[in-house]
Amino acid sequence: MWRFDAGRICLDLVATEPASGMPGTCEQLDGPGHLARWLADARLVPPDTVLTALDDIWVARFHELRSAVGRLMAAQLGGPEADGALERVNALASGAPPGP
Repeated sequence: MWRFDAGRICLDLVATEPASGMPGTCEQLDGPGHLARWLADARLVPPDTVLTALDDIWVARFHELRSAVGRLMAAQLGGPEADGALERVNALASGAPPGP
């Protein structure tokens, strides 16, 4: 289901975004269940960890984090400036992770 291992978790997260303009691509992190599976498949939590704290708010936060990291990556590769993206990544990363 996941098209990654880029060698960096942040890039693996960006790879879950639908490819704009590509037919047949869809949102891979479309709910708490898929986010929990991605976290386990990415080895960010031990296998079979039940993440009961994950909800739609966590999914939205991961979408926001993914967007900010994608903008930072594009800026690093010569794309448009990623105004505020680094600050947003740091703010999102400062919170407690979703736990079991």
